[in-house]
Amino acid sequence: MKKIYCILILVISVSISYCTIIHSQQNNRLTIAFIGDVIMHGPVKSFAYRNNINDPQTGKSINNGGFDILFENITHEFESADYVVANMEFPVAPPYTGKAFVFNCPPYVLDTFKKNNITIVSIANNHILDQGYEGLVSTIKILESKNIQYTGVNKTDNDSLPGVIVGNDIKVGIIAYTGVLNHELSHKYKKLIRINNFYETEKVLHDIQEIKSKCDFLVMVAHVGNEYSTQPSLKDKKLIKKYCEAGVDCVIGHHPHVIQPVEQFKTGDGRVCTVFYSVGNFIANQSSTHIDSTSGVDCSTREGLIVNVVLKREKEKIHDEYLVTPIMIYNVPDTDPQYTYGRRIQPIAIQHFINKLNTEINDNAKEIKRLNDRIRGIKKHLFLYGNYENIVVNIP
Repeated sequence: MKKIYCILILVISVSISYCTIIHSQQNNRLTIAFIGDVIMHGPVKSFAYRNNINDPQTGKSINNGGFDILFENITHEFESADYVVANMEFPVAPPYTGKAFVFNCPPYVLDTFKKNNITIVSIANNHILDQGYEGLVSTIKILESKNIQYTGVNKTDNDSLPGVIVGNDIKVGIIAYTGVLNHELSHKYKKLIRINNFYETEKVLHDIQEIKSKCDFLVMVAHVGNEYSTQPSLKDKKLIKKYCEAGVDCVIGHHPHVIQPVEQFKTGDGRVCTVFYSVGNFIANQSSTHIDSTSGVDCSTREGLIVNVVLKREKEKIHDEYLVTPIMIYNVPDTDPQYTYGRRIQPIAIQHFINKLNTEINDNAKEIKRLNDRIRGIKKHLFLYGNYENIVVNIP
């Protein structure tokens, strides 16, 4: 009996040790997915509204006002990420109405965010003041009520960090800045709230110093550049390098609405900084293409990237890898005849859409070839400044 008891104790001890090892391995790895511009254009919201389903007994929506349908073809891309970070390029402010070039959206979209693991948003962008100061305050309150962390805007009476920190064994800081605003806060409101300005160099450097000491890896979300420009400006590149020298390890760029190249360079202290100058759109109702004179690639506002930043700790050193998934915004006329001018607008990984076409009976060879060509074009343009061993385009 004593022998059996000892064996049982041994088995339990081994099991506990094994579980501890597995838990340790999980703690030593962190994945954060970054997506591009999320813009609630009128046709995007209309598509959601048309697909709302209410519970017949309670009368309440069972699919977040229909907004769930926007993400139905992309949600699986976020399953392996511990966090997903989006550029939320719209306010959420009652009465939740907007117009062309002045955005707004009901809170339903934030419930859809959470359902898809989007629990961190940057709100430092040119549309965050589309509903004025009150709209910005409303947006912050609703984000807080839904437990969605935000970065890029700080209350001036708040002594908290200039960004957010996530992770346990590996701590990642995320800070956000915009270089462009469509509207300005009055002096009165600037005393109450601050929208992080990419070009206020000394303030940005101070923020970097403050948060860098509290994290292992620092990501800057930068809403800068010129809309539809296929490459970053020299001015922005120079400033980004300065911020990397100060402690930023990775930059995720937004605002041009098209994909721009990625670049890596070594800083003075021996780190390698990775800069995705623009990851393009994630969801929007835009439809233009812009040829890059250097790569010769047509860059479309209906394409973007999901950048998975994969961090691993090995002997007190953080190793970073980047898995990049090219996506497209499927944007076609609605098949329901009652919606003559309605459109179906959904992001989907390009390779996933190719796989879907391959399962259909129809002859899709021409479209499949076009999409494969698009993937090759995106890769060519993305690596225009060089190829990097730890950056991989994820084509399953």
